[in-house]
Amino acid sequence: MKISSSITLRVLASLLVAAGLLWALVTWGGVEAADIKDTLEALTLGQWLTALSVHAGIYLLRAWRFSVLTPAESRPSFGRVLAASSAHNLAAYVLPLKSGEATFVLYSAGVGGVPARASAASLLVSRLLDLFVLCGCMFVVMWVAPILAQGGMPEEVMEGSVLDIAERSSTMWVLGTVFFVVGLLAGLACMYRAGFVSLIAGALRLVRVERTALGSKLISIIGRFSDALDEAGAHGGVLRATALSVALWVGVIAFYSVLLIAFDWPEEEMVLVPAVLASGLASLANTLPVNGFAGFGTQEGGWVLGMSLWGVDPELALAVGVSAHLVQLGNLILFGMLGHLGMAILPSSKGRGA
Repeated sequence: MKISSSITLRVLASLLVAAGLLWALVTWGGVEAADIKDTLEALTLGQWLTALSVHAGIYLLRAWRFSVLTPAESRPSFGRVLAASSAHNLAAYVLPLKSGEATFVLYSAGVGGVPARASAASLLVSRLLDLFVLCGCMFVVMWVAPILAQGGMPEEVMEGSVLDIAERSSTMWVLGTVFFVVGLLAGLACMYRAGFVSLIAGALRLVRVERTALGSKLISIIGRFSDALDEAGAHGGVLRATALSVALWVGVIAFYSVLLIAFDWPEEEMVLVPAVLASGLASLANTLPVNGFAGFGTQEGGWVLGMSLWGVDPELALAVGVSAHLVQLGNLILFGMLGHLGMAILPSSKGRGA
């Protein structure tokens, strides 16, 4: 009963956070419901099916990466991994404070019999690879965009939105450098997974945590998890997972590029840079542990910030951002339901130490 009440309170708090952030953004951006409605109505059936197909490809790549990072002796069939991954992605996106991430361990154990340490290690390495690749994309775009602007890019991206990236070149280069450092750290953590965890254990030992029963158990768990992380990247698994991560994020950028064009973004103008800036910062904002329900508010904030770096008017950026978010959420619900259906149809596997 206490657990149920706690979950209810978290969801209510998450809804309030999302509503508050959206209200602040809409008030600041001056967006009306009619603006969002008009933007969504510009999306044709063919364009939505294209975006849906790209989104489906992203799900396949994500499941393939989880499969690659799961030790061979514990690896279930691809269908089971895909079902668990699709259902988990919906939970991770909708539930507050990133609490839905834990569902991957539960779903993998239930439908695939994957040990908890193995699925948790696979999830952690996947998230580090996402951060590594995304930061790499942001670093390149942050450094290249001002150079393109100074090289004679068109003055207007959209009506009322002047491209003045050159004036913000210093800011973008600083941000690009920050992304480079963060991405480098994420890459090193993926490469030296066990060593990274050992550093955490060493830091805990310095403060003599192991003197307590809880601390001693925590050190023991970290030691076993270190072994699981090593197994997650064994036999070139991290290299293959890195390649899949690059393909996955190319798909994410393609997905948002399709939506930008669908929402009346001029096709003759460059769409790749704003798609990377907007989707990159939106994705990073949505990974914060204070995200609102279904990412509303935090994701839009990241989207508007990314678009503002490209010189897009906040009102236009927010209308497009909310519309893209709604399309994305609809796809997530569809794939999440299919994932849950798949887990219900597939017979449960007995967990091997899960």
